[in-house]
Amino acid sequence: MTFSTKQIEFLARAIVNRLEDRGLVEFTDAETGIEVVIKTLSDNFRTADTIMSEARENLVRSNGGREPSDEEMSDEVRRIAAARSFIL
Repeated sequence: MTFSTKQIEFLARAIVNRLEDRGLVEFTDAETGIEVVIKTLSDNFRTADTIMSEARENLVRSNGGREPSDEEMSDEVRRIAAARSFIL
């Protein structure tokens, strides 16, 4: 689930615009708000990718080299995320 920098920036702008449109948040400098959201999204996507890679490695190693099923991957990803207090 790798996202490009452009995709993350587009998503961040959409989030900031939606928050402001609904009156939930008021940024005095929208670009600063966008940069904060970009950093947060990037960090979270990077962490999610790391968790998925670790889950795959753990399962391949424990399954004797066999690729894990989708269900096995989901369970292992949830287990690792919970251990790291990362909400999926």
